[in-house]
Amino acid sequence: MSVNENRSSKIFNMVEEELQAINDVKDAAMSLREFNKIKFPAPKQYTRQDVVRIRAKLHVSQAVFAYLLNASQSTVKKWEIGVKRPGGSNCKLLQLLENKGVEVLLV
Repeated sequence: MSVNENRSSKIFNMVEEELQAINDVKDAAMSLREFNKIKFPAPKQYTRQDVVRIRAKLHVSQAVFAYLLNASQSTVKKWEIGVKRPGGSNCKLLQLLENKGVEVLLV
């Protein structure tokens, strides 16, 4: 085996190892993504009735409820009359308030 063939072989092996490592990381990332979907499911979607029920359960006004959710009172009103629906982080906060009460936000 010549010196050039030996270098080419070593380089080929190094490239092959790196590609395998990249593939392993990609597989691990896919597994983590799937794990997160199972372990941390997306929060449920809340209807206008849900928002009214949660606020009533907490015995707070729309203004206080909006403050707790870091939303405007207008937004809470729109949720409660069904013009808009809460999304994203607001759904997660509603889920926390529904399950744990207002104490969960007093950290």
